[in-house]
Amino acid sequence: MFYRIRINLAFSQELPPGRIKELARTLLPNAITINPGQSNQERGYITLEKCYHDEAPTRPCETLEHHEAPL
Repeated sequence: MFYRIRINLAFSQELPPGRIKELARTLLPNAITINPGQSNQERGYITLEKCYHDEAPTRPCETLEHHEAPL
């Protein structure tokens, strides 16, 4: 068994996600990888994106940073 927290938050300004991201990055080294080395492996991650889903026409999100839990 394991415990999982999923967070998906959008912000209109860059400052709040930066603070949240830094806090999450302090927790990332303690995260586990579920089923490491197997085809059903699941790694925790933190992704910071620019999201354009509120614009017309919409565009795909732009990944600015991506960090993964240790193997």
